[in-house]
Amino acid sequence: MTVEQQPNGASTDEDIIDTAIGLTGIGKFTIKMVVINSLILLNAGFTTNGISLIFPASACDFNLTTMDQGLMTATPFSGMIVGSYFWGCLADLHGRKYALVIALFSQGLFEMSSSLISNFWGYIFFKFLSGFSLIAQNAIVYPYVGEFQPPILRKKVLCTLELAWVVGTIALPVLGYLIIPLDVSYTTDYFFFHSWNLFVFLYSLLAPALGIWLLTFPESPKYLAAQGEDADLAKALDVMHSQNTGESFDIFLQKLTDNGLDDLRRRLELKENQSASEKSSKCEKAEKILRDIMRNTGKLFRPPFLTQTLLICILWYCVASTFFSFTMWFPELVRRLAAFEEMFPNESAWICSAIPAENSTITANVSKCLPNIPTEVFHHTLILGAACLPTNLLVPLFVNKLGFKFFLVSSSTVAMAVTVGLFFVRSSTQNLILSSIYEGFLSISSALVLVVITELYPTQIRATASSLGVLLGRIGSVIGNLLMGHLIDNHCVIFISSTIVQLIVCLIVSLILPIKRRDEKSVSSSVVTLVNQ
Repeated sequence: MTVEQQPNGASTDEDIIDTAIGLTGIGKFTIKMVVINSLILLNAGFTTNGISLIFPASACDFNLTTMDQGLMTATPFSGMIVGSYFWGCLADLHGRKYALVIALFSQGLFEMSSSLISNFWGYIFFKFLSGFSLIAQNAIVYPYVGEFQPPILRKKVLCTLELAWVVGTIALPVLGYLIIPLDVSYTTDYFFFHSWNLFVFLYSLLAPALGIWLLTFPESPKYLAAQGEDADLAKALDVMHSQNTGESFDIFLQKLTDNGLDDLRRRLELKENQSASEKSSKCEKAEKILRDIMRNTGKLFRPPFLTQTLLICILWYCVASTFFSFTMWFPELVRRLAAFEEMFPNESAWICSAIPAENSTITANVSKCLPNIPTEVFHHTLILGAACLPTNLLVPLFVNKLGFKFFLVSSSTVAMAVTVGLFFVRSSTQNLILSSIYEGFLSISSALVLVVITELYPTQIRATASSLGVLLGRIGSVIGNLLMGHLIDNHCVIFISSTIVQLIVCLIVSLILPIKRRDEKSVSSSVVTLVNQ
């Protein structure tokens, strides 16, 4: 068995820690861990998708053009691009919990500030900062949760987390339907506060509340083991074991002995921090962080990780570009289709016919300021979110039998076929059906990419790898939303065609991605030594 050599001389094999985690049992702590991280992802879903529901009303208050709306949807993703790598490296260097707590408090503050600003560029500024902090929740939650789970449970728990995002997409239009139509209006020469501002303000409160709760949880045991933080590792395992089983730490130590983990028991019994972290100046700490970031990044682009890193980046770029551009713009497209069918009840309508470039009358009518969001927007967005439930329920039930590759390939294939089908439908109802199928299947890929990263990379570089993939994904999201804003009015067919091409790329990459079952090590045991070089 190959053993990792920690910088401080402590030796811990990842399989040993997996065994120790399994001995803590499954119970109250496991449930609490799943619940809080599900709520974190629900908050991420609220914040990411919330901008789509306030589109029409905020566009009126800020007097936005279609291109401005594209900038509005792309801005949070731009913040995510800047923040993704920062948070991943921070999580690998200082801990998953540390990074998540800071991200939750800062994201809540920035999102709340965006609800109180009455200037478009001020709003853009705070949404950029909100996106900067929000990305940590998407990128770090999966490694954080996964590192608390025994191997037998890990896949199902990680796949189940996607349901939290789905629940968020369902709850969001319900909350929006209850708040946004309210007659809330306070306006002065330099300030306004309407119902959509109240909507954003209320859901921004969730992040800091979760940050406070997360303070009561321990750091990831696998992260602590990899860092040689034995005292904190003992505390984390004690909390997990006592809450899951109600038994004392002495009983847990005996379980370690019974399973041949005497070395780990001796380390935990010392209750001393074996990392021997010395006091250092701020300059020395900054230099160390920079060196560690460069080293972790270098590992991702060296064998045996190079090929899978490139494939993950391509896959996540294409998935995010196609998924998030459609999700952000869906309520606006529904509004435009409703306006088209109201003007021409006897004519067929699909996404690209809602704004014919050659008909300026139609363009002016559907693009005019309509602060009152049609009821259909909430209903259709709710249906779109509900469409993700069946597919995301199937994944945790069958992922162990069918594997990640099956679901990645299937979701890309169905989404591509549905996108081609958009050329042949001729009513808003048919568009809604195909859009729901598209969203339901592609949402699988958006979650599984992060789960696959958790399986493919070792503990020391897992969060960095996750953030690198998310970085490419958010670049895709920005480009996708900007292209949507630029092309939807005059070059809609080109945009849909580019979506089809990207989904074909997703299919090809999913087929060749080196994903193996848990009992087949996707990376050789020699990697354990390599990642510490």
